[in-house]
Amino acid sequence: MDDGDIKLDDAVPRDFPALRALIAARAPTLPRRLTQVASFALDNPDDIAFGTAASVAQRSGVQPSTLVRFSQALGYQGFSDLQE
Repeated sequence: MDDGDIKLDDAVPRDFPALRALIAARAPTLPRRLTQVASFALDNPDDIAFGTAASVAQRSGVQPSTLVRFSQALGYQGFSDLQE
């Protein structure tokens, strides 16, 4: 693999039931804003899956950068990686 290749973490969930379990397991250890996103994600999975970072951030009451930090805290490269 050369330096330009991106390797996805095989340990991150690639389906919603596994993602839901990961969020539920990690939520108690997350900072307050990331816990807020975790709660929103569990209650609104379609918004997370199909919304833009801006629309999800607005609906969940956080900044778009918080969605990126939340995604990275779960092992994803960013919000769009989590959505995939």
